[in-house]
Amino acid sequence: MTTSVIFPASLKNKLIVSCQALPGDPLEDDDTLRRIALAVVRGGAAGLRANGASCIAGIRKETQLPIIGISKRYEGTEAHITPDFASAQAISDAGADIIGVDCSARRPPSSEPWPDLVTRVRQELKRPVLADIATFDEARAAEQAGADAVATTMFGYTPATAGQRHVNWNLVAQLAKSITVPVVVEGHVRHPEDVRRALELGAYAVVVGAAITQPGAITQSFTAVIPN
Repeated sequence: MTTSVIFPASLKNKLIVSCQALPGDPLEDDDTLRRIALAVVRGGAAGLRANGASCIAGIRKETQLPIIGISKRYEGTEAHITPDFASAQAISDAGADIIGVDCSARRPPSSEPWPDLVTRVRQELKRPVLADIATFDEARAAEQAGADAVATTMFGYTPATAGQRHVNWNLVAQLAKSITVPVVVEGHVRHPEDVRRALELGAYAVVVGAAITQPGAITQSFTAVIPN
């Protein structure tokens, strides 16, 4: 496992697959998600993103590929990503190589301030931090606070970007040109062409989730084109 604070070079120009399930989804099961992770690794994924210590521990037993670990705490229907140091430590101990932290305007006051959390994760856990952001200003703030990479994960889910369900290609291009840490495109990536476009714009890596690992969402994309 990673012992120094370096974002993995093995992820450069590669695909990362997010192996998660929504609450109540039939796939919300650690062993099921472990099997999904094994399948996407066979398909060529260079890294994984997973939620929760128990799920991460199960996946870690099967692969040495880098795992971006997060810990989601739900308040109603809203998921708060790695809200405190205790949750970060739990997923680190479970085998996460990178700690994902919500560094966006959506982060609630009940969570620990993300700048302090970024510092503690890097200094105490010796793990690189992937800052989930929605805007250029948030990315810049995360970079200045010491985040080792930024991801567009939160675009479409913050007050300023709510409801936008597409990759913000202008944001990707701006980040790639202006941010010195790796830029990861995550969120609303639905087609292989999106991956190629992101990398051509200068993204370091691309995370794909629902388009690969959520059969319900994939099925809906097909049924949606059938006339009523």
